[in-house]
Amino acid sequence: MLKAVISSAENWKNYPDPECSHLREILSYKLNIPAENIVCGNGADDLIFRLVHCMHPRRAAVCVPCFSEYTKALEEAGCEIREFCLKEENDFRLTDDFISLLDDDTDIAVLCTPNNPTGQLISPELLRETAMHCEAKGITLLCDESFMEFTGAPETYSLLGSLNTCCVVLSSLTKIYAIPGLRLGYAVCGSRDTAMRLFNSGQYWSVSVPAQAAGCAALECDGFVSESRDLIRREREYLTEVIGRFCEKVYPSAANYLLFKAAPGLDRRLLEKGILIRSCENYKGLGKHFFRTAVRTHSENMRLAQALAETENEKRTLQD
Repeated sequence: MLKAVISSAENWKNYPDPECSHLREILSYKLNIPAENIVCGNGADDLIFRLVHCMHPRRAAVCVPCFSEYTKALEEAGCEIREFCLKEENDFRLTDDFISLLDDDTDIAVLCTPNNPTGQLISPELLRETAMHCEAKGITLLCDESFMEFTGAPETYSLLGSLNTCCVVLSSLTKIYAIPGLRLGYAVCGSRDTAMRLFNSGQYWSVSVPAQAAGCAALECDGFVSESRDLIRREREYLTEVIGRFCEKVYPSAANYLLFKAAPGLDRRLLEKGILIRSCENYKGLGKHFFRTAVRTHSENMRLAQALAETENEKRTLQD
């Protein structure tokens, strides 16, 4: 990818291809989806806002906890949001009760699989059933699959296998390939009309020359994706066991992060030891007892394990 970005430097003096034609051709071949149904953007966030802008939804159904940009985009558009609370006792798994929220007044439904921040996958059966219900009701279904490539079987859990005209599936090329600074995502639309509207709703030159070059090169790195999945799976299992020793609960995850429950203030105590974890206090449906950590290299994960052990020992010393 780095070589591709450097090689693209000779074209930096030119405006980027607004349609990302070559990148879309590669995606079309990889996904077996017509290129006309694919829209590239400046990260998945960009495409979320563009979709809301072009759809003008009045009412939306969103699961919580979830990625904050969904509600931010909808609120900025003046959309009424109905929330479906994922329950802690179900490990924050989506249930078929969500479908009952999708009535004739709903314009758009938003799902995320694996969910951010919980890491939970939606069952393929429920995803297909939701897509069919949305198509029957004329509801746009936005399914964010930005972390899908980290799962062991993306082809099993992705909505792409059940795509219909109501569906818009988001994906990110910056997550699995670890290039967030380049900002690159894409949307697969079940309808070419939706794809055209989505493309026209954004900035004309939304994806830079180096980002397009990196994306094209990344999509040829199948071995890297496979190795990354294996690494994440091994280290996720290791971290789940380690965090479980010192914290109240670690929730099942299919992504490159783990949600866990622990005593409030753990993030501050770990920060004092040079370890940064994400407090989930500001996520709707969670609170000050919830934290998220990335699954990193083994040496970095061992540092987290050591810091957790030190924190636990310090707590016991104070209690004594």
